[in-house]
Amino acid sequence: MIRDFLNSAIQKKYFVMFFTSVIYIIGLFAYFMDFAVLNAFVLLIVGIFAIVKNYLSPKLVLFWYLLFFFAFFNASLRIKNSDSLYQIAPQEAVVQGQITSIPSVNKDGKIKFFFDASQIVENNKSEHIDARTYVTVTPHDFSSTSKTPLTPALYRKGREGVSEFNIGDTYQIKGKLRTPFKASNPSQFDYGKYLQNFNTFTVFYADNNDCSQVEKPLTFRWKFLQGINNVRNDIIKTHSKYLKSPNLEILGGIVFGDDAVSPPDYIKASFVNSGLLHILAASGMNVALIYGIWFFILRRLKVPFNATVLSGIFVIIFYAIMTGLGPSVIRAMLMLIFILAGKLMDRDAHSISLLSFVALLMLIYNPAYINDVGFQLSFMVTFGLLVTAPVVFEHFKNMPNWLSGAIFVPIVAQIWVAPIQMFYFNSFSLYSVLANIAILPFLTVLSFGGFLSSVLALIKPISNTVCYLFDLVLNPVLTGLVFISNYFSSLPHSLVVTTQPSVFQIFLYYSIILCVTLLVKFGQISKRIIFATVVLALTLVVTLFPIPNRNLETIVFDVQNADAFLLKTPQNKYFLIDSGKSGYRGAKTQANAVVLEYLKDKGIHSIEGFVITHFDSDHAGGALDFIEKLDIKNVYVNSLSHKSKIAKNIYKKAGEKKNISVVKNNQIIYAEGPTVVKVFNIGIQGEDYENENSVITLVSDNDFDQLFMGDAGVFAFERIEKYLPKTIEVLKVGHHGAKDVVDKKMLDRINPEIAIISTGLNNYGHPNGVTLDLLSSHKVRTFRTDKQNSIKIEFDNINYKVNSFNKKINNYLVKTGNLKPVK
Repeated sequence: MIRDFLNSAIQKKYFVMFFTSVIYIIGLFAYFMDFAVLNAFVLLIVGIFAIVKNYLSPKLVLFWYLLFFFAFFNASLRIKNSDSLYQIAPQEAVVQGQITSIPSVNKDGKIKFFFDASQIVENNKSEHIDARTYVTVTPHDFSSTSKTPLTPALYRKGREGVSEFNIGDTYQIKGKLRTPFKASNPSQFDYGKYLQNFNTFTVFYADNNDCSQVEKPLTFRWKFLQGINNVRNDIIKTHSKYLKSPNLEILGGIVFGDDAVSPPDYIKASFVNSGLLHILAASGMNVALIYGIWFFILRRLKVPFNATVLSGIFVIIFYAIMTGLGPSVIRAMLMLIFILAGKLMDRDAHSISLLSFVALLMLIYNPAYINDVGFQLSFMVTFGLLVTAPVVFEHFKNMPNWLSGAIFVPIVAQIWVAPIQMFYFNSFSLYSVLANIAILPFLTVLSFGGFLSSVLALIKPISNTVCYLFDLVLNPVLTGLVFISNYFSSLPHSLVVTTQPSVFQIFLYYSIILCVTLLVKFGQISKRIIFATVVLALTLVVTLFPIPNRNLETIVFDVQNADAFLLKTPQNKYFLIDSGKSGYRGAKTQANAVVLEYLKDKGIHSIEGFVITHFDSDHAGGALDFIEKLDIKNVYVNSLSHKSKIAKNIYKKAGEKKNISVVKNNQIIYAEGPTVVKVFNIGIQGEDYENENSVITLVSDNDFDQLFMGDAGVFAFERIEKYLPKTIEVLKVGHHGAKDVVDKKMLDRINPEIAIISTGLNNYGHPNGVTLDLLSSHKVRTFRTDKQNSIKIEFDNINYKVNSFNKKINNYLVKTGNLKPVK
């Protein structure tokens, strides 16, 4: 049966093209995931088995095997790991080069663009370089050192500042050259890896008045791109006379792409919850709608077929360029061009073969596309529509085409996009299908009407009149679109927060969908497919409910020179100690960007206790995020009379839930079986004792003890040592390893085996050399988050081990092996 199916598939060339692109993609994943040897070995075994069983010809297997290595080496040659700017970062620098992306402004008014640096100026001397960096320019009235909060006026100033910069312009910029943050915690977004997809390895921060334009002649390419950008900005400016926010931003996103005009945060939130966020960025759907309506109108006007097709090709190319050539738009444009070219030559192309060929072309040109979420979503949804939708339409063939298309296309698309959405965004929009069905006629009008009005607006004498007339029609349609989004967004449970599925679970999910599709299409082999579907479904269900372990686990998050810890007891109760730093000028707190992302991925919502050691911003900066977004049973603090703004906000928010209390000295806050969590508060008055007044936490399980000192040191330790066990296996060193947080007497008293120092780049000299020497002289194995990233400690009632987060495999690796507590 398998042999007959494969032989039949191989005879159909589109299957060969499909599997060719799949093999190439496997080669790319082998490169990016660092699994080349394992993947090559598995492919070799599978290939040999297929040849021995006469499933595949040796030539085809050899071709695919060589293609795998071609993908790997093409990626290794095309994707760089560093450049000359990366080698000298971080430092203050002056660089000269060219803006190579369309400048955009984010919600805090800052202007951002990619910048190809050709010179770096040091000591009044210029040195040639060839590197790309990502520049953030702060407007005059909103400097990086300013204490002025962001206002709508400042945002508009930033928006207007975009016009000062243009793609293709040459600038000399003075500012701070830095390396982007990289994921050092599980579930953390890796900004460095993201920028690497654009061959960018540094970020550059500058103020507007430190940027000066250098007059240089433009090549034809940059003149063209700059002209396109100018045209786009002029059209948006004309529309802005007749459309107000948020209608202007929505139309700009639909017609020109998501970097045209950034929509307000409340609109983004509404469209995320309703499952309509995709329409705020030009996509393949827009390409199809624009061409479809163009073809319909020209055929009704009796324009010859060839002229209609040729003009349609130019229309979609022009539209794609105007949108900034995102991956989904490129995919749709290339597919449509190949299809239309085939029509002109009386040749039909198989859709799956064509999709595979386009994917292969794009990935050969730029292997980094494989890491782009837009690329993944676009191709997976299109593949699902090509494979599953026709089967569904055939099953409901008695239904009118327009009705079945309007109903089943959004359903099929949502089925195929769901696991990728959950993998990247930990969410699922419950009413997405209904919302997408409801907005289809609105989107059709907006896509074509917005594009046509923009094309006609190129004619300067009539641009104002055209935009005015079109916007009279488009404005109520945009308002209707916003109404639909707000309606579905406001329904109960509109956005369901999910755990992050594993790659294996995603593979099982898509295998089930394909089996069900085959089951509907080929009834004669239903028994085999039903069996396979049931086995796959049961396997998926089993993986969705992992057996909880009975270990005591501690996650030490890498939050730079700050503290944030998660404890899991053997009874699967969770405790948080501190919350990292607050966000800089409205940016995400570390609690939001690091800890909450991990909790979402693991499906952890309920917290038994949250200990805020004290109210310094590097310990309590993200506390409000925890209190607002988690179900916390108890919040523990060292005082209810602290005068800082952070403390007052915590008192108010936690007080609303009536679950905040002051820690008593030697207080047990949790005890179940052999597991005890105890807290200490020495309560000494005076500003000089802020750090020593940190809540100290002792976590004990059988004979295994961990002591978390907060920012406290020897002074506080001497006042609680009488309550402590004879030995402490793991000591979280106080105040990021500063001076006077440990001494010989303290180490002799508790005799720790492991020391944890939570630290990062700082101006305080943390950790202090004296502290490190003391730990070393006592033969304490020291782990630092600035060296080992996030750290995980596991105790299984007998032994414990320390694990360090490995960025390459996105998981923890054992650093110590099993260590047996000795009492």
